[in-house]
Amino acid sequence: MSLSCGEEKDAYAMMKWKLSAFFGVVFGIAGIAWGCAQTSVPTGFFELRVYTALPGKRDALAARFANRTAAIYARHGITNVGYWIPQQSVPAMDISAENTFIYMRGYPSREERDKRVKARGDDPEFNEVVTQAERNPETKLIERIYNVDMIPNGPYTAIKITP
Repeated sequence: MSLSCGEEKDAYAMMKWKLSAFFGVVFGIAGIAWGCAQTSVPTGFFELRVYTALPGKRDALAARFANRTAAIYARHGITNVGYWIPQQSVPAMDISAENTFIYMRGYPSREERDKRVKARGDDPEFNEVVTQAERNPETKLIERIYNVDMIPNGPYTAIKITP
């Protein structure tokens, strides 16, 4: 069977269209896959810790972290992300500029947090510096603690914790 000149042109045009559509779909799928591969999965697990110190004890609490506690955390692989003193009170959040001390700790994962916090709790220096001090009314600094477990949300999160 032979095709006329017009039929050949139509068949050629149809073949061009089919090939264009095929390659368009293939490159579209490849582009989507490449884009997904470029999206970094946020890593890390964080704790936001909000301490309310006993009246007049916030600076002593901050000094205990600076002089002893932060080093104990670091020794057990707990990342000291940052420590803050609020500059204004926010009653709705139970934050007092006079008595609140805020800090953030970081870990590679929740499971690592659990292991590292247990190791910290078993540390004799931590027991002496924090646990025993908080049990003694004469040396107690902390009235209340809030803890918020957090994970990064999106590639725009600047803080990264590596194992």
